[in-house]
This record gives sequence, C-alpha cells and structure tokens, in this order.
Amino acid sequence: MSSDPHGAGPRRPAATLPDPAGYVIEIDDEAVGLVTTHPQGMAFHAVHTRAQALDGQVFADAAAARSAAESAFYGWSAQQA
Repeated sequence: MSSDPHGAGPRRPAATLPDPAGYVIEIDDEAVGLVTTHPQGMAFHAVHTRAQALDGQVFADAAAARSAAESAFYGWSAQQA
C-alpha cells in the first residue's frame, strides 16, 4: 500500500472514498460556482459575477446546474440553450 510522502500514513484506495458533498463547476478554466447536496437536488453557490443570478437556486442534479451556469456564463437565453 502506498503512503503519503509527507508521512500522513497510508492513502485509502479511490473506491473507498466517500462521494463528494459538492462539486466545483468550471467553465473555460474559471470557477463559476459550487453545487452542494440539497434535499431537492443540488444547490448552486455562485463564485463568478456572471453566475450571480443562479446563486441559491436548486437544480435536479449537477448536470442541470452546469447547463444553467454555462447559459449564464456565455449570456445565452433559455431559448438558445
């Protein structure tokens, strides 16, 4: 088993790591927002000015949040997306 080079002990295999409670959404290498688990899906927390309108919205899943973030980031309307 491999160990952390800084002496922190053995690393857990990736298969045993817990599912993340949230995801960073990046578009064109810029962090746009963070989605975190919510009872109704994923809550969006804006970190980029282009995504401020989405702050606090809850989406069905991370993919829906990313789609909305892309629309906001690029200035697409719902009809263009």
